[in-house]
Amino acid sequence: MRLSYSLLLFAVGAMALAPATAHHSPAMLYDLSLEIVVTGVVTRYDLGNPHMRIYLDVDNEGATDAWLAEGGSRTRLVRVGWTGDEVAPGDEVTIRGHPSRDGSNLIHMEYLTLPDGTEMFAEDIRTEDFNDRRRR
Repeated sequence: MRLSYSLLLFAVGAMALAPATAHHSPAMLYDLSLEIVVTGVVTRYDLGNPHMRIYLDVDNEGATDAWLAEGGSRTRLVRVGWTGDEVAPGDEVTIRGHPSRDGSNLIHMEYLTLPDGTEMFAEDIRTEDFNDRRRR
């Protein structure tokens, strides 16, 4: 009986922690101390979960590199006015954000500059705010 009770408590505790492991800090994948700018042509745009994503082709001295820009969550971005129609395949955009830690063609997007020059905040929280919270 005591073993069954212990297993039940363990299972309930593990289920309570499951949502906490579902989301990750951007600091796990990206170097938040560095900022880069990437300009390319959109091949696909997805305002979905868990993160908004823009796939783009970036010119690299005559060769084309495929990049992925990952922004904030759909839920948060829709609340602040994103509709899913911001960009379309063929649009040239500029993305400002943080490079991946492993050097792959992946960027943590904080700002998206649209073809008309409009700059949109594309993340859930500003990196400065995140770093301040992390230090506490």
